[in-house]
Amino acid sequence: MTAPSSSSDGTYPSSDSDTESSTTNYGHYGYSGEEPVYREGSLTWAKSTLKDEDIITVTKDEGNEYTIFSLAPADPDGKGRLYELRTTFATLLPQAFLDKHLFTTLPQHLLPPNTLHVLISTLSGTGLAPDFFDEVLHPLLKAVGLADPSYVVLRTKSTESVKEFARSRLLAGANAGSEQTVLMLSGDGGMVDTINGLLEEESRSSNYVPPVLSQLPLGTGNALFHSLHRPSPLPSIYIQGLRTLLHGTPKPLPIFKARFSPGARLVTDEGQTATALSNNTLYGAVVASYGLHATLVADSDTTEYRKHGDKRFGLVAKDLLFPEGGESPHAYKADVALVKSGKDEVVGTQEHGYVLASLVSNLEKTFAISPASRPLDGQLRVLQFGPLGGEKTMDVMKGAYADGAHVEMDEVGYDAVEGLRINFLEEGTEWKWRRCCIDGLIVGVEEGGWMEVQVVPRGAEAVLVASDV
Repeated sequence: MTAPSSSSDGTYPSSDSDTESSTTNYGHYGYSGEEPVYREGSLTWAKSTLKDEDIITVTKDEGNEYTIFSLAPADPDGKGRLYELRTTFATLLPQAFLDKHLFTTLPQHLLPPNTLHVLISTLSGTGLAPDFFDEVLHPLLKAVGLADPSYVVLRTKSTESVKEFARSRLLAGANAGSEQTVLMLSGDGGMVDTINGLLEEESRSSNYVPPVLSQLPLGTGNALFHSLHRPSPLPSIYIQGLRTLLHGTPKPLPIFKARFSPGARLVTDEGQTATALSNNTLYGAVVASYGLHATLVADSDTTEYRKHGDKRFGLVAKDLLFPEGGESPHAYKADVALVKSGKDEVVGTQEHGYVLASLVSNLEKTFAISPASRPLDGQLRVLQFGPLGGEKTMDVMKGAYADGAHVEMDEVGYDAVEGLRINFLEEGTEWKWRRCCIDGLIVGVEEGGWMEVQVVPRGAEAVLVASDV
């Protein structure tokens, strides 16, 4: 019962013209002379060990040889590679180990007649997506029976690439009744761009078949991914994402519709470009916010800040909560109404610090902004509090990192709602304090403008999402 131990370089060709060839290095391991033992979540042989938590899957070839695919643990300091695909060859494995990890068949949404796309968002997060495809996903897809001709690869070339793909190729197929699946190597931005590309022209046909999105979380916060998966002891969200890809079940993704007054503009290019919204509307699946959260996302969305990953939010928060000169944080001025049982319930203050409507529980893995939310429950919840000052606002945020303890604070309002309406009272032509965040997209609202948020009814969702719940 021997197996080879070697290392090699593999060159993986493009699946279409948008994809460039690259050379991939990944480790190959094996064992010999000793039968492996599987006990307490660890496969052990000789002086080597593989833990359950690091294993993606196990394949078996026609010669009855097994290949164990695993990811090396992430670099704890974040200074080196965040992942390394490892393959371990074996001719015999304990049955209990195989029962847990052996790959048997692809889920239906990865099989014909589904048209399969792989979308690589080159701008997401800190730019990990291209290497992740070349070094991890490509060889794994080949191993489970999805060779290059089985799918089409799109590597984004601009901030508009995902939406263009959705509004043209993806929408055309959906309206024709075709079954489509997109493996998305992106953060939340790629998901929301896809949803808006499908819905912005409001041109859904009676034959529309929602595409299936399977997200591999390569963004900054990855709110959707963390909120649509069970809490996991896995050390790597990449392993969890790959397991969901191979074993997840597509389910309708709840979304909301945010409508704006006619003068509102989508703000891009680090605040340099303002574009009219199609039908004065954006769709989202994560959050619609105003106040500190929206300003924080907008001010940190620069090339320089993005280099810091999710730490960029903390860097900007310090400036917003503790302005130079010892001033208090800005008090955002607006009339806010929560829609409950079809009626508006007006929040009893016109000064605010934080107003956020959420369809998800977590904005980051440990940042539980809406702890009562459950995966795919479709319930919109609003968290809001007034201008509390820097220190007290920090206490609220710390509560969100403590399993959502902030919602128990007296200063914090937390409600299940049907909708939200904000009438902006800030004066002036500049919209610095009248910016809203829709899943990371920033909208500047004109003086005297407004925003309304409502959940899209069940059955009218744009996409299905692969989930492990």
